[in-house]
Amino acid sequence: MHRHPSTLPGTEQLAEQFIQEELVPGVALAWPLGDGEIHYHCSGTLARDSQVPVQPDSIFRIFSMTKPITGTAAMMLIEERKLGLDQPLAELLPAFADMQVMVDRDPAQTRPGKRAITIRHLLTHTAGFGYQNAGDHMAELYLQHGLAPGTRNWGPAQGQLPPAATLEEFAERLAPLPLATDPGSRFEYSLAIDLLGLVIQRVSGIPFETFLQQRIFQPLGMADTGFQVPENQLHRFTSLAEQGEQDWQLVDDPQHSVYSKPALPSGGGGLVSTARDYARFAAALMNDGEFDGVRLLQPETARLARSNLLPEGVDHIELPLGYTWPNMGFGAAMSVQTGDGEAPKGVFGWPGAAGTACWIDPARRFFLLFLVQYWPPHINIDMRPRMIAQAYKDLVGSETELSTSPGA
Repeated sequence: MHRHPSTLPGTEQLAEQFIQEELVPGVALAWPLGDGEIHYHCSGTLARDSQVPVQPDSIFRIFSMTKPITGTAAMMLIEERKLGLDQPLAELLPAFADMQVMVDRDPAQTRPGKRAITIRHLLTHTAGFGYQNAGDHMAELYLQHGLAPGTRNWGPAQGQLPPAATLEEFAERLAPLPLATDPGSRFEYSLAIDLLGLVIQRVSGIPFETFLQQRIFQPLGMADTGFQVPENQLHRFTSLAEQGEQDWQLVDDPQHSVYSKPALPSGGGGLVSTARDYARFAAALMNDGEFDGVRLLQPETARLARSNLLPEGVDHIELPLGYTWPNMGFGAAMSVQTGDGEAPKGVFGWPGAAGTACWIDPARRFFLLFLVQYWPPHINIDMRPRMIAQAYKDLVGSETELSTSPGA
């Protein structure tokens, strides 16, 4: 059995350094000790102008760390044979049959797609959709049609539709638009996981957010994870500030937050969570689908979810920020290291736009959850790789100490 130390001294020191350098106001870390126990290291405050300390139950916007939760929900239905990994999407959502594909990435010129979109394509961002993020060539098209799931402070400009209010409306607007690439031909970070929320809703027969609550959050005791922060819990909510030319500007004030209002249940980026909650989810994935007596997935399904599910011929991941991750495949809405890179082979998980990340290492029975809040996503670009590299340095050192200590 792997035992991990209750302190990761270099990792904790690095977190303190990020706060001292005013890169972030506060940090929450979590990792497993063994025997189901999880350790937390929290430092700093909820906001730059706050004296309230970060705690394991402080609430963070996790943005795209929502995706592995949605992917896990889909794998639960695949395990129950209510959904097929290679099932055509059009069997469930007929509007997505006979999709058109852009010619030379021009929406005015299209041709028929070479194959049908499948559930595998949705899970692995290979369905041919793009994203609404700046830098993605599909952004203008999607924003024109009000397709900006998870981006709550976005308001339509002249000539743009207001944001889709429901998953059904989201799909109705998305289906007639051309794809960027043929399904199954290329990794294109995309709206696919948001569409997967509607698939889960259709197959399960209950609202997507209800499925997550009943099948994942409630069983695991994830009491503070959801698409909205209750008014009586806003005092635990972190602030989100954007780095401007002169100073930091508040993007989302916790006391008047857009997250206090109902929103489209974005399976690609809409959830808030806490270190205590998300650590329990990470522990379940690390432990082949089970934590604290609650089983989300059978071991073989959990291992399938964290395996490389990319279609044949798709051999790399490119992200909108303009870089390619080496030795990286993609599983159920989360990346997996196929060789040593930023983290060792077999490590899986996915980050969030406001700086958050979770790396899960089943071989070492280890995960590191890293929660911070900053904006825009392209700043502090080396923060996450430095954090995981330092955690493994600490782990190696602790393993040496354990192996040489009396009685170890």
